[in-house]
Amino acid sequence: MKPHNLLGLCTMAAMLAACGGNGSVGAGISTPGASLALRGTAATGMAISGATVSAKCRAGNGTAKTAADGSFEMTVSTGSSTAAALPCVLEVTNAADSRKLHAISINGGVINLTPLTEMLSTRLMRTSMSTVFSTPDVDAIARTVTVNSSRAAQIEITQAISMMADTSKIDDFFTTPLKAAVPGSAGTGDAQDKALDNLKLNMDGKLFDPFLLMLTKAASSKDIVTLGQPGCVLTGLNGLPLPCSGPGIWVNAPKINITPGAVLMAPGGKLTFSAEMNYPPNVNYVRQPVKWVVLEPEGGSITINGEYSAPAKAGTYHVQAQREDYPTVAVNATVVVDNSSPNFVPVLSVPGRLITLMPGSSIGLTADNNYPPNVTYIRQPVTWSVVEADGGSITPLGLYTAPQKSGVFHVVVKRDDYPNLFITLDINVIYLEN
Repeated sequence: MKPHNLLGLCTMAAMLAACGGNGSVGAGISTPGASLALRGTAATGMAISGATVSAKCRAGNGTAKTAADGSFEMTVSTGSSTAAALPCVLEVTNAADSRKLHAISINGGVINLTPLTEMLSTRLMRTSMSTVFSTPDVDAIARTVTVNSSRAAQIEITQAISMMADTSKIDDFFTTPLKAAVPGSAGTGDAQDKALDNLKLNMDGKLFDPFLLMLTKAASSKDIVTLGQPGCVLTGLNGLPLPCSGPGIWVNAPKINITPGAVLMAPGGKLTFSAEMNYPPNVNYVRQPVKWVVLEPEGGSITINGEYSAPAKAGTYHVQAQREDYPTVAVNATVVVDNSSPNFVPVLSVPGRLITLMPGSSIGLTADNNYPPNVTYIRQPVTWSVVEADGGSITPLGLYTAPQKSGVFHVVVKRDDYPNLFITLDINVIYLEN
């Protein structure tokens, strides 16, 4: 072979070796019988030491043991003359909490296993990574996981956890080299390790799994909420609210409720409404920051302390309690003024007007009411109903089950003995509350 021809062949071979297309499976082309080298670090902030890392690839498998600093090196081979090939899915189990962490390698070389790689893999594949690892569909992985799709998904996650940990300086959750801290030397980790520390501090186990679920369900980036922002509440699979953030951030939405929520009064009658509110940490008010107002000009009057005077004219009116510190947060009470009102003042109240649930989850709703003197009921005289035909279901005792889809629905609770007294609750069925 002539020297210049040999040079041309070598140049072409170098170009093919450097070619990765869009960064997916093309990067895994290798010569017959060749193996793949994978190396990285398994950590949650603190190194995961002594754990087995397993890899399943398009062609070939591999295992390795993590060192004390969480690092590992692995050779993936097929055990035959067939070349090992990408993509690969990796898994490690953290003995500290039995949680499995995953990552997807499309280029070989460095590949980490951290809570961030679990988030990124989950967002890319839109399903549980344990399921993906058990039976990898390498063609689907190669189509889905590219340089561009990984970058877009990482931007979504970075924004979502920005108030818990700053990951904006990490170039790639999968491949940026990581130096993890080890027991007894907690401060020895690099910037990525410190981000993982903050993430672990602010996102405990109860929050991590629902967040992963959101990443599988969110249709676009606008459906992924920024965790830790004021008003952010994550709802678990059992319908119970979980805080979106750790210490120092007020995660409970500013709320207000009004008692009673519905009342039947005689013309000219008087009643004092009360407001229940939550407050940011370490914030004290000289007085309750609530503004009272009657919405209808002819609907009576109310003082700054919530003392209401009904009008002389029968009708249905509304009293509003508005937060002065968060003016967009307000709640209304219904006042029914009736010439034939009874000798006592019937009321109806609920603990809260806004309920947030995961699709398919359930929650027990309650109502409070008073009773006429010397009157006994076999059961509480209230009826529960769902307004929308596809808005879920509710039992006579108030056990509400959300539909298997997101949306805003409404539940009505009504007094049986005074049916013009009712309250409508907003049911927000979403994967997260924003």
